Amino acid sequence: MASVSLKKSYKCVQSLQQFYTGGPYAVASDESFLACACNDTIKIVDLSNASIKSTIEGDSEPVTALALSPDNNFLFSASHSRQIRVWDLDTLKCIRSWKVIIFNFLALCCLTSLD
Repeated sequence: MASVSLKKSYKCVQSLQQFYTGGPYAVASDESFLACACNDTIKIVDLSNASIKSTIEGDSEPVTALALSPDNNFLFSASHSRQIRVWDLDTLKCIRSWKVIIFNFLALCCLTSLD
């Protein structure tokens, strides 16, 4: 099996530090943007200049996990509200949500196929 080289660090510029204090984040596969949880909102950040492209609001509790679809079109979030939500990143609308029994998600992943 071929070895995969993963990026080990991302530069945290001062403009990112103004609003991001740590927590879940997901980096786009083309490294053009990242989604990061900021309490009960999600910020979409342009990685070329660390500016906030958009803010997703819609949860009443802190977000605990994030994952991007492989094509970077959808964002999956989980929170203390025990909801998993799917966000369309073109419209910033929640297109699907599920109430779950598990209290706290620490990680999410997105599979392209179950084959």
